[in-house]
Amino acid sequence: MSSQHVAYDFDRLIDRRHDTRSYSQKWSCAESLAKRLGVKEITDNHIALFTADMDLRCAQPILDALHATVDHGIFGYSTLDGCSAYTDAIRGWFARHDRWNVDCDLMSLSAGTVKALDVCVQAFTKPGDGIIIQRPVYPPFMHVVEDNDRVILNNQLIRHTAKDPEGDLYYSIDFDNLEELAARPEAKMFILCNPHNPVGRVWSVEELERMAQICMKHDVLIVADEIHGDLVCEGITMHHMAQVAPEARVITCTAVNKTFNLAGLAATNVFFSNAQDKACFEEIRGFIEPNPFAISAVIAAYDEGDDWYEQVKAYIEANFDTVIAYFADHLPDVGVRRPEGTYILWFDFEARCRKLGIDGAELHRRIYDDAQVLLQDGSNFDSDGGEFFQRMCVPTPRTMLLDACERIARVLAE
Repeated sequence: MSSQHVAYDFDRLIDRRHDTRSYSQKWSCAESLAKRLGVKEITDNHIALFTADMDLRCAQPILDALHATVDHGIFGYSTLDGCSAYTDAIRGWFARHDRWNVDCDLMSLSAGTVKALDVCVQAFTKPGDGIIIQRPVYPPFMHVVEDNDRVILNNQLIRHTAKDPEGDLYYSIDFDNLEELAARPEAKMFILCNPHNPVGRVWSVEELERMAQICMKHDVLIVADEIHGDLVCEGITMHHMAQVAPEARVITCTAVNKTFNLAGLAATNVFFSNAQDKACFEEIRGFIEPNPFAISAVIAAYDEGDDWYEQVKAYIEANFDTVIAYFADHLPDVGVRRPEGTYILWFDFEARCRKLGIDGAELHRRIYDDAQVLLQDGSNFDSDGGEFFQRMCVPTPRTMLLDACERIARVLAE
């Protein structure tokens, strides 16, 4: 389904820092955020590219739906009971885009994806159990394991170099180690990221099948975070774990949050392989009332957002090309690779730092304090091997993105 065509101006600069109704975490100048990012202070001059949300205005059908909800004027308790429009929109989206026939009878709600992961850890494992993750990976994967007194079993992704046929900064799965970890008696869960944040891999059918076979062999539950799944690049196909391995025990987290820039509405839909797992999840999650604005936004996004979605994907891909070309021209010894999915670039600054004679802490200081560009330190994603890495989120107006690149090049010049 599509709404009437609208040409969206993603080059438009929207002030998220000073608009009093923005409430943006990403563009906050709060002392608590400065401390978390490791900077002395955040000023009006800082460019924020660290958080995975977009500085691009939402699709008009979503705005219209939210305005209509406001115009209703009453915001009481909400329910999805009898609201077939919500489940129809979800079914339609995945059928249209991924040829995936989702069973909404086996779907539950969560107030965000990290919350869903946290509930899964509590519902399906116990303290002391092992949970497999694959670093470098989104930091909350580690947090939901350790904060619940579970044990991280890390299956480190294999980083390829320019000497390999796949090229530099291509990552693959260490299946031998995955098998060894899954065979351990304490291993109960595998949290999969697909597309993988931050390295940008979209796992192939063959890779997904092999992961599923290992987990089924050792009775390890798969929890698949697939919230970047709509954001795959041209020529890449997204395959869902539950779609590829329907016989496996899989819990799948999906959301409009990344696709349509609606993270603030915290609307995650969680799909289960069986009714028993759904019931167990909901028992731990507790009672939840869906937000009426989230309901309206999800329906509008999935039913009428295709036009905006295609335009924003094209804009993001052009941003990838712009940034990669800039670094190739001005900092050619900085490693960066066009991802298969997500809107994230993963930079390796090690060669540049070696040339300058600086360590990761000085790299951080130069980028965050001198250049006043806020990225995310690679050590957050991989505590052992991330010192010289930085993550950049690119869905922002191109002029701002280029400004950030120019600043980084300036402070890292020889």
